[in-house]
Amino acid sequence: MKFRSLLFLLITLLIGWETNAQSNENLSFSGDARFAYLGSSSEPGDLFDGNSFLRVRVGGNYTFNENSSFTARLATTQSNDFPAVDFAIAPEGGGIDNGTIAIDNFYYRYKNEEWDVKVGRFQYNSAVKSNAGRSIFRFQSNNVNNHWSDGFHAKKYLNDEWFGEVVGEYQNRGNTSYTYRSLLNFGNNEHNVAAYIGAQNHTRDDNGFIQKGFGLFVAPDAFLKPDGYSTYAGLLAQLVHDTPVESFQGGSFRIAAEAGQNVNAAEFGDGTILNLSFGVNNFADQHEIMIEFTKIGAEWQTANVYAPNADEMEIRYRYFFSKKFNIDFRYRIRDSRYDFVDTNYNAFARATYKF
Repeated sequence: MKFRSLLFLLITLLIGWETNAQSNENLSFSGDARFAYLGSSSEPGDLFDGNSFLRVRVGGNYTFNENSSFTARLATTQSNDFPAVDFAIAPEGGGIDNGTIAIDNFYYRYKNEEWDVKVGRFQYNSAVKSNAGRSIFRFQSNNVNNHWSDGFHAKKYLNDEWFGEVVGEYQNRGNTSYTYRSLLNFGNNEHNVAAYIGAQNHTRDDNGFIQKGFGLFVAPDAFLKPDGYSTYAGLLAQLVHDTPVESFQGGSFRIAAEAGQNVNAAEFGDGTILNLSFGVNNFADQHEIMIEFTKIGAEWQTANVYAPNADEMEIRYRYFFSKKFNIDFRYRIRDSRYDFVDTNYNAFARATYKF
């Protein structure tokens, strides 16, 4: 099946879902299409011989009643090398490979005034409220790839400001649904689980803080150390401050901080990650600009976008043509503390349309 045939299939599927949604008030559809270019090199000026990607996700939601619903979505990523197209249900060693069509959402959801529970295959991201919208912990479906969680997500409102979360995730050796760094590889047992428990507050307080959060991620017997496999346990803390600025026409100046610690690292500093991002958020409902600084220890393994034992700086700009269509650009410098690894320069541009 050629690339054009794939696009025709997805467009036909989308039109069919839209037609059904118009005739059934319980059915709705959504999706997005993203075209991205990624250039990476050890030379700062040699970034124009990279790869381009097209990621398409199309899904539907059926509401049974005011508390229950079911969601399913298909996703694919195509690259400029035009890989053969196939279909997969199980993840391919961390999400899905380029050229593969897969189900990245397939879950039942129950929600009332206190609880919000998902069971099945879903997206979960303990994201900090920076312009990047990601976390040092891990995040789903990054720039070009498709990832997910297989298991359950339970969210409980503790009071008017705080809510707690628990995620239980199944990881099959060789078919993990998320790409961690190499030492956290689930390679010891045939069947593994990972779990996250945390609490978040997204209510603006009198001091201008709009997010406070902390959490714990545990992956039993999945962390490769020199003396064998052990449990990976990572602590997370998040804090975001937002200052509205009248001259920004509805926008604000935002500072987001995250800290993480692998408590099972050989040395305390080896398991530490520190992240600070700041910039202009939502200037005139159209512009976002951010600069991010990150210091990563050698044994922090959970978020694949951050390289172990490195110092990173990233500049990001996003422009919103509308609520549905935006473009963004990123430039990153990654300075590895390993002598045998060159400094990496990375340029990224993408256009995203939501429907």
